[in-house]
Amino acid sequence: MDEKTTALAMLGAALVLMLLAFVTGGTLGPLTAIILLAALILCPASIVTYKYGYWMIPYFTRGLRVIRTQDAFVDIPPSEDVLVKQEGGTYTATVFLGVKIFKTTTGMSADEKVGFMNLWERAVSGMKSVVKFSILVYIKDLSKYRESIEARKAKAQMLLGQESEKQSPSQAVVDKTEREIAMWDNMLSKISYGEKPTAIATFIQTSATGATKDSAIAAARQRANEIRSTVGTALNVDVVPMSGEDMKRCFDWAYTLPAGMKEF
Repeated sequence: MDEKTTALAMLGAALVLMLLAFVTGGTLGPLTAIILLAALILCPASIVTYKYGYWMIPYFTRGLRVIRTQDAFVDIPPSEDVLVKQEGGTYTATVFLGVKIFKTTTGMSADEKVGFMNLWERAVSGMKSVVKFSILVYIKDLSKYRESIEARKAKAQMLLGQESEKQSPSQAVVDKTEREIAMWDNMLSKISYGEKPTAIATFIQTSATGATKDSAIAAARQRANEIRSTVGTALNVDVVPMSGEDMKRCFDWAYTLPAGMKEF
């Protein structure tokens, strides 16, 4: 639920508890005081939820791996390889498949381009369900790469310090270590101020529905396996399931899941 629905539910519960305490007229004994106390707590809590629920609700639901959007609730299970959306009494599961293409058409000859297009037509004609082919260009995350460079630089600086503290330091070791530190500094400078490197991800998206979450996920994974076999055989490429950050990078809230059942 969103913050407005949650606040209204809390306010309604407070009113019900107050009516219950009034109707019983103290016949419940100490339980009446507890009911009144709960009602008094729910009233201001509903106001706080209505005003600040936009950050409170995501904070408490993040452990459930639920991502709230403006249009829908999307659930990411612990495996992080599928998205699930509930719409009415039906669940929709979406799976992403990465397509590893190692040669682009710009590097192909005319005959190779014709052959690739024939393979592409064969792959598309072999589809038995609705799929979405996409190409994503994104900025690569260099945080881990930066950390590895900084660790190597720190190791070299430690080695230089140990060598300098000796009574007769080796000038060859000192010069080599200083050049190594300068090299790491140069690499860090290029990462910090140079152009950000980009990467390209080619992926396929497919969805399936089910009466329950598990059935929708099972249907989507089965459909994904069929697509993997069809595309992988037709194009002679590797098609692998996407999960974790790779999957999250590919989906867009506006287009990830069908807006209605008619799109199936």
